[in-house]
Formats: sequence, C-alpha cells, structure tokens
Amino acid sequence: MQGSPSVNNPRLREITNWFFLRAAGKDRPRILPPHTVFPAAKKLESQFATIQAEVDALVERRSIPKYGTFDPVRAAQVSEDWRLYYAYMFGKSNELARKDVPALLDFAESTPGVVNAMISILEPGVPLPAHKDPYAGIMRYHLGVRVPKENPPVIRLDQDYHRWKEGEGAVLDVSLEHEVTNDSNESRIIVIIDFRRPMGMFADLLNRYCLHKKKKWAPQFVEASRYDVMHAA
Repeated sequence: MQGSPSVNNPRLREITNWFFLRAAGKDRPRILPPHTVFPAAKKLESQFATIQAEVDALVERRSIPKYGTFDPVRAAQVSEDWRLYYAYMFGKSNELARKDVPALLDFAESTPGVVNAMISILEPGVPLPAHKDPYAGIMRYHLGVRVPKENPPVIRLDQDYHRWKEGEGAVLDVSLEHEVTNDSNESRIIVIIDFRRPMGMFADLLNRYCLHKKKKWAPQFVEASRYDVMHAA
C-alpha cells in the first residue's frame, strides 16, 4: 500500500487528537515513571537480558531498514536514516519476529493495549529533528537496550529531557514536540512499545476504532523487514 498512516485524513486526525488530549486532562506529565501508567513494563524489564540478547543478535546478522523504506512521506518530515524494525504494528505480527525477537513479540501479542512494538536504532550523527507524533491516541514506552556511555544521546520532550539507561524504561507523551541527536560514536538502540493512551470509556472506544482502521497500513511496515532480509548486504 502506498502512502502513510501519519498524514492521511488530516482534518479527522486533528479532531480526534483534540478529543483524546481533552479526555486525557490538562497539565499532563511529559515523561512518566512507566509502572504507574504502563504496569506491563515490569514484565518486559524482568526479561531484559533476553530482550537485549535478541536485539544484539538481530543487529549483528541483519541490516535494519531505514524509515524511508516503509513510510517515505513521514520519513521526509522526521528522518530518512532512522532505522526501525517492527515486530508488531497496529496489531499485526511480523512473522519473522517469531525467530528474530520471540520474547519481544510474545510480550506485544499477550499484553492488552499494546499497539506497536519496534526496535529503534539511531546511528552516530543521525538527528531526529523536532516533531510531534501525528496520532494522540497512543503513549510511548522506551526501554534502553544499548546506550553509548560517552556523550550519550538525550531526548528533549517539550521542556523536559530524558537520558536512556540500559535496562530502564520511561513513558513519553509523544503528542508533544520532541527531538533527538546522537552525537556519540555509537548507535543508540532502544525498544519502543506504543500502547493505548489511558482515557475515559468513550474516548477509549473511539481510540480502539481508529486504531482498528489503521491496521490496513501494517503490511507495508512489517514487510519492510522481509525485504531487508532478502537484500541485506
């Protein structure tokens, strides 16, 4: 499928985003301790050694596709060089992930509320300029997998800053402006879990419906991993 889930139906997205953020309440924290808003993070963090080993092995044997491979429209706005491996996208599993990262995929499939599960690689010198997530119905959990020890990258989220630590997680409200630059000499590698934003019943029902409609975009994200397997150097 051609196109991007990030830019389709802009007027409808603007209305739903306004409603979701209103339902979520004012003065929302930008960066949250994960176990309060996403208790399932405890399970993922308890498996950190396994997750880290899976990700290390994946990166060692395969070239991870760049964002522009599967969403060139949005990549042109954010970064065409950001590398992402989708294990789970809008409720659709990447069947390659059953071998590549089975513990991560099992977590995504078995945890209610999970929308996406991916591995994010930001190579040295690659920036993610200031941007907002185009859909306010999700919140984003970050788990540090490999973080450069010298000059570690930091994410700015509105007026707050977060530095990743290996084995530790945080929840970010990515509906707010955020940006990252990796000025170290190593790649920053994290696991990202998107989950439904906690809201009232009606807003949650609308969110579920909107996310269900987005499932049609999943194949172009998960298939990018298959393409890269066949064409990796």
